[in-house]
Amino acid sequence: MPEQAPRRARLLAALALGACTPDPGESPPTSASATTSATTAPTSSPSSLDTTAPSSTTTSSTTDPTTADSSTGPFEPPPPCPFDRTELDLPDDAPEPQVRVLYVLPSDGADEQLDTNDTICNSVLAWSQWLSSQTEGRTLRLDTSAGTLDIGFVRLDLPNAVMHGTSEAFDVDTGFAYVRDRIERELVQMGLLVPHKLYAVYYGGTSQYACGGGAYPPVLIGQVGALYLGGEIPGSSPCGEAPWGQADLVPRYLEYAMLHELVHSLGMVDLLAPHEHSSGHAFDDGEPNPERDLMYAPRPGMKDPPWGVYAPGGLVLDLGRDDYFELPDRSLVDLSRSAFLEPLPADPELPPGW
Repeated sequence: MPEQAPRRARLLAALALGACTPDPGESPPTSASATTSATTAPTSSPSSLDTTAPSSTTTSSTTDPTTADSSTGPFEPPPPCPFDRTELDLPDDAPEPQVRVLYVLPSDGADEQLDTNDTICNSVLAWSQWLSSQTEGRTLRLDTSAGTLDIGFVRLDLPNAVMHGTSEAFDVDTGFAYVRDRIERELVQMGLLVPHKLYAVYYGGTSQYACGGGAYPPVLIGQVGALYLGGEIPGSSPCGEAPWGQADLVPRYLEYAMLHELVHSLGMVDLLAPHEHSSGHAFDDGEPNPERDLMYAPRPGMKDPPWGVYAPGGLVLDLGRDDYFELPDRSLVDLSRSAFLEPLPADPELPPGW
């Protein structure tokens, strides 16, 4: 479509200049640098999930105790969980782009051993297998070493109070909305990020703005999608209150939230997708239950339902298959062509701007 390139350029320019007013729970764009991010702010849900007004990568919180339903499908045997803690990125089993999992704590954060007690591992396997069930066996390539899921442990140099932020300012140094940005900046300064890896960070610190955040290339380029396990947004239940990381490997709120933020960080939902809104979310008004889309967010100012994490049947990857998966329009960012997908697509694509 010849008009799409100029229209995309106008949209990107508007976002980069801050012409779009950020929605509640949305991290305002600052620049297309590796330290900018979108966020998931709950209203009564986490990470743009059950949110009433999430952002391009924000997640809110929920306390619904119901277990989300999960489709079944042909799965490859999941990698075993690690027994021992490692602060190193162990030798990779595959050279292709992959998702590295990290358990990250502020300098004064309580260590709950989530990297070695199977909690984070179960969470990763749950969202990975759910994605496989939605894509006929394709999922994001996980960082494994000697066949085992490689989960790294990181303790940051900064305390939780600094990482949390101190103001409403649209400022990466102090703003409540920029926890993800500060996590990525600290990981970069520690030399822990390598090219062509996307980082799924389970962060054991707090946020009063969101339950999670992700990048949104090419507007917000970054390598980190994060959940804030200690997040508590005013008026919402604590982000980590509902069960997660369960041994049954059924995805629940935080599992869907992590995958939601990773998909944002790969560049979806494209600004020019038919049902995109609020910097990378989907509201498919042609579907009877648009809230069941993985990338759903309520539209600002509308009485839309919360994220359908606990709806009968659970969530769906791209309702209608017209916004971010297996799209006929190859000018749009499409998860089915991502270089992070396993098996590797025929013409793999890195996130825009990488």
